[in-house]
Amino acid sequence: MAMLSFYASVTNIIPDLDDKSKISGHIVDRDTKAVQNFELNPAKQTSFDLCNTLWKTIDM
Repeated sequence: MAMLSFYASVTNIIPDLDDKSKISGHIVDRDTKAVQNFELNPAKQTSFDLCNTLWKTIDM
């Protein structure tokens, strides 16, 4: 649990680890207290595209 807390603190991403068939979670902006949900389907994108989509989502 400590590693997940550290990961969330560094990346501002809180992953949803319940469903292994998708990559999903929440991106939290502590300054504005905004939460943005995301969900990616690894069956429909390459690992490279998934990574780029996630970086673009974080950057918003």
